[in-house]
Amino acid sequence: MTLRPADVGVVARWVHGVCADGDAQGTAGAECALPSHAEAAANAALTLIGVAGSLLDRQLAAQARAFKEEGGFSERLGRVRRGERRGG
Repeated sequence: MTLRPADVGVVARWVHGVCADGDAQGTAGAECALPSHAEAAANAALTLIGVAGSLLDRQLAAQARAFKEEGGFSERLGRVRRGERRGG
């Protein structure tokens, strides 16, 4: 099951809980090997930037395919106008 935290506060509370209660290896408190809040925030930001970059790459590829298959704005507008002249 994948958990999707609603905000960074949920993630911070989870980190605190894991460090207080112990992680999967049984370490707790000062021995907890989890990153600091600043490091966790930076890693989360880098992850989100990577996701955003990937989504933008996919969007650009889809737009390039659509442009190749359907033409640009002016071409599509011209087709619509010619269709209106013939039909109207």
